[in-house]
Order: sequence, then C-alpha cells, then structure tokens
Amino acid sequence: MAAIDLAEHDLVVSGGTLVIPGVGLVKADVAVRGGTIVALGRDLHTGAKEVLDASGKMVLPGIFDPHTHIGNERSYEEEAETETRAAVLGGVTTIGIFLRSLKESYHLHLPAFRRAMDERSYVDSVFHPQIFTEEQINEIPQYAKEFGIRSFKFYMSGMPGIVNSIGDDLLLHGFRTVAALGPDAIACVHCETGALIDRARQELQKKTQGTLADWEHAHPAAAEALAIQTAVYLAKLAGAHLYVVHLSSKQGLEVVRAARRQGARFTVETTTPYLGLASDDPNGFLVKMVPPIRSADHHDALWQGLSEGSINTVGTDNTSRARATKKPEAGLHGARPGLPALGTHLPSLLHYGRARGVPLELLIDPATRAPAKVYGIYPKKGTIAVGSDADLVVVDLDLEKVVRAENLLGMSDFSPFEGKRLRGWPVATVKAGQIVARDGKIVGKPTGRYLPREARAAPPDLAWLRQAV
Repeated sequence: MAAIDLAEHDLVVSGGTLVIPGVGLVKADVAVRGGTIVALGRDLHTGAKEVLDASGKMVLPGIFDPHTHIGNERSYEEEAETETRAAVLGGVTTIGIFLRSLKESYHLHLPAFRRAMDERSYVDSVFHPQIFTEEQINEIPQYAKEFGIRSFKFYMSGMPGIVNSIGDDLLLHGFRTVAALGPDAIACVHCETGALIDRARQELQKKTQGTLADWEHAHPAAAEALAIQTAVYLAKLAGAHLYVVHLSSKQGLEVVRAARRQGARFTVETTTPYLGLASDDPNGFLVKMVPPIRSADHHDALWQGLSEGSINTVGTDNTSRARATKKPEAGLHGARPGLPALGTHLPSLLHYGRARGVPLELLIDPATRAPAKVYGIYPKKGTIAVGSDADLVVVDLDLEKVVRAENLLGMSDFSPFEGKRLRGWPVATVKAGQIVARDGKIVGKPTGRYLPREARAAPPDLAWLRQAV
C-alpha cells in the first residue's frame, strides 16, 4: 500500500465514530482533499491543514432530504439561500426539490432554477419537476436530456389554490413516458383519491370552528390507501418505478404491505413531521399540512413500517412559510398548509427514533444511503467512503436544545417543533470538504451545486432495500 501524504489533506475529521450505512459504526478519522474523501483510518490528522475534532461524537454522511419545496413563499432565488442555510445548519447537505409550474413549460424556468442552486445554495440538489399537463409530459424526455432530470412528480389529488390534480389517464401516460427514459427513472406520486377528499371537505365545511384533529378528517386515510393501490397498479402496467411520497397513515401502510406480498416492488417515503408529531399537538394549526398530521396510532404504525423496512426513505416535505401567511389564527378552514422542517429534520429523527429504541444505523440509512441510491447519486452521496463527496455531519447525541425558529436560520418565524426539547443535534457540518456550520452558526460560504443525473442502464439497486412483506 502506498504511503498517504498527510500534508496534502485539506481537512481531517478526527476522533469520531463513523456511522456508515450498510457497514455500521466504525471508529476512524476521515481525511479530505479537494472536496472528496481520500482516506479513512486512525491518526490521519498529523500534518493536515485543518482538523475538526469529533472526539466523543458521531460522524454521519451528510443527510439527503429527497422531498423539499423551494420558492413557495418568497422568490425561488431568496429561498434557495435561506432554506438551504437552515438545511446545512441542521446537517442536511443534499436536497431533492419538487419544482412547480402549473401550466407553463419547464423550459421557461429550469435555467433560472439551476442558476439559483449553483450560485446561492448551501447544499447540493436534484430536481423533480411536478407534472400537470399533456405538454409537460411530452417534454419529459427533453427535461431529462437537457437538464439531467430523472425523477418527476404527479398529484393524484391537488390542493385548492395551490396545485392541480391529474386524472388516471394522464397519470398512466406520465408513467409510460417516465418508464421510457430507462429503468432508473422515477415516478413520484402524491397518493390521495380526490373524490374522497372532496366529499370529506364538504362535510368538514359544516364545522365553522375546529382543531388540528378535525383537519385530519379533511384528508381521510382511506383516500391515501386507495390511491396507493391505483398508483401501484398503473405503475406496474407502465413498467415505471413508483415512489410514494410522504406516506402518512396506517391504512396506507397496510396497502403497501399487501402490494409487496403480491410481488410489487416500489419505494415508499415518510417524513419527520409524521414521525414526530401527532394531531393533538399543542402548536395546533402551525402544524397543518397535506396529508395531515394524524393521531398517535398512525404515528406508531409509521415507526413500525420504518423499522421493519416497509418504509424506505425519510424526507421532510419542507414548505417554508411565515406566521403571517400561514395564518394559524384563521383556524380549520383559513390556516394554510405547509411546514418549515429542514432545520429539524435530523434532530427530530434522532430524538424520536432513539426514544423508541431504533438503532442508530437504521435511523440514518433512510435519510442518507437509501434516497441517494434511489435517485442515482450514490456513492457520491449517502455514505462515508473513499471517493465519496466530503459531505459530513458531526452529531452530539447527548446535546439537548429547545427548538426556536430564530435559531434555525431559515425564513420562517415558526417551527412545527417549536418549544419542544430534542436530544441529538449537529455540532458541525462539512460540505464539499469545508466546515460551513459549527455550534449553531454558519461559518462558511454557499458551496451548493445542482446535480444533473445521467441515465443508467440498470434500475436502482433495490435489492438492498429492506422491503418487508
């Protein structure tokens, strides 16, 4: 073995315990040069230009949140900076962004979206355009060729005044178009059955006042479960890789299990708000979202699904808002959905998961390696290995903090976890080999980039996913 030139290391993360998905806990230093991990081993810090002491701490791969929304409240350019700043402070170093153009071609917007992520973002990113029209479906091959996009999102049920839904005919056409890109392309689906939701909302209009628990009835779990059945069938018909976003209910989980027993193979995501919050939360309509935060029995089922492998990835569905536009005081019908969750993604996952006795390796995998493999950016992202990008987060598992929005450094003046004491926080984040966050402060510059993805001849390696049946 050739000797390692220690003097050439730009940074060494020293003395920590590495959490490597699929491998386990490893006591080792991480040496970085040129933004890439170049060595793992003991006593690598001698001669390094900079040393980050991680003694007594856990060192994780940078977190990949596959499910975020940018630019819904302020300009895309502004949120590309503020929300990724909150992300990197919280240990998230890569995000998947669901872009939105309700009617226009994405050709009109993609160059500006990409430029914003290259110039203003603290984290790397991949794009998932939301597809609403026949024209957009027909342009999917161009989006893939010109911008390296391999994942697209469809809404089986929209949200009034926010997004439109598409019918099953358009969904099948979209699935077939995505499948034609190749076996690695992903069809992400918001699974809710619109007719059931329309009826439920009509019934709910009879109540002039209500609670967060009442909002749960506006999006019944049956609507999610039925839509998953339909999406699984249509994806199989089209030969598309289905990715069910933000699973929220035990009924939906039961359908996932049944479909897997019948041989279906697809990917399922949930979010940290669903794992950490319930519909009796004292923050009330500050945690209103779609699908809704549900009662504790759903909460418990989702943790079981994650532990057994029925749920494969964890994101946030981050949609940052300010209190003034969230309008929690407007109540059941007037408060807007959408939560800022990037800054609390990792701490809430650690806090609630460890409280339930979930092993650390199992908690970290769905937030790192799993989404990176599904979305085609592994092993550059999602692991700690020689040749991988030097995106790392140093975590103090014993550090407790009370969540306050002003400390999260995003644009929002509230958090869905506001006032809650969470245990397990990042104390440093390394992005592209540079320390950009430390002890609750941003200490580096934005280094984020948009990541175009090349077509792969094989589908994502899903055999490793723990798809329980």
